[in-house]
Amino acid sequence: MPAMNDAAREKPVTLEPGISYAIARLEHLVLDSVSEIAARQGLTALQFTTLSVLNRHGEPLSSSQLARRSFMTAQSMHEVIHRLEQAGLVKRNPHPNHRRKRPASLTAKGRRVLATCESAVADFEARMLRGFSRAEQSKFLKMIKTAVRSLGGGFQEAERPKAGRNQRARAPKRTPSRRAA
Repeated sequence: MPAMNDAAREKPVTLEPGISYAIARLEHLVLDSVSEIAARQGLTALQFTTLSVLNRHGEPLSSSQLARRSFMTAQSMHEVIHRLEQAGLVKRNPHPNHRRKRPASLTAKGRRVLATCESAVADFEARMLRGFSRAEQSKFLKMIKTAVRSLGGGFQEAERPKAGRNQRARAPKRTPSRRAA
């Protein structure tokens, strides 16, 4: 039998997964669950996201505004809006000041379908966060939003003023980390 070197005799080191890996696993599980929930109502996850964004915003949004808020291309959003409009979940009316714009808004049917999906998503989230106290759930959400903001992905802080109608919201300035210095 060949002799084992010192490295081979040591027990293998088991490391906890890194943050990025753990978040990717969670994202996969969340997307699968949300997709399944949306499918029960005849929606894709992107269509559910679009209805949700319209609902949270509270006023009609153009396809390009929806695309930015939903992390889609304008072309993809156009198709999503078209299908939602055909299903009677959104309506588009001409913009009073821009002939070519037709902002989308939820219909009563769209609000009912969205409420059903959001209730099921809330149940899923409760199951996902079962081991967390309310304070931990709040802190977890705050930490996720902070990480997203740190990478320039949105979730403006409440204290920050919103950009005017013709201004684009600026991504937070990125400063070099202390490690890089």
